[in-house]
Amino acid sequence: MNRSPVVIAATVAGLALALGFRPGAGTITPSNAKALTTGNANISGAQTVVGSDQALAGGLGDIQVKVTAANGRIVSVGMAKMNLHGPQSAQISNNVIPQLQQQTVATNGGPIHAVSGATYTSKAYATSLQAALDQLKGGPNAALAASNGNGRVIQPQGGEERD
Repeated sequence: MNRSPVVIAATVAGLALALGFRPGAGTITPSNAKALTTGNANISGAQTVVGSDQALAGGLGDIQVKVTAANGRIVSVGMAKMNLHGPQSAQISNNVIPQLQQQTVATNGGPIHAVSGATYTSKAYATSLQAALDQLKGGPNAALAASNGNGRVIQPQGGEERD
């Protein structure tokens, strides 16, 4: 039995997969970052602001938070930008960002707790969130800018500095 054609076909298929690999495939760009949004941004009179672009420590990527507020309440939190480098960073952030967004809505922008094992992502998220909330000056959302307390994140017990 001649196995040469099978071996050659398998080699060609493997080579095609290897050449088609794109390291940035775990990157979430603004077009598909919309899937990572918590809350309802479609409220009359809502104000939407975008935080600063924050690099994740260790060159793991960068993120930028988008917040929508109405009548002194955060009604929606999403990602304006989320560029992640490497599959591990993408996996961690894709699991952590929804947790941080839920905390933000639940505490109305109050201090958020870092997610254990994702300290870099938690800190970058909180810094971008703070920058967004700082833009809410005047009107019914001004109190969010003055009293949100996100200049830092609260570390989880036993939390480590890693991502």
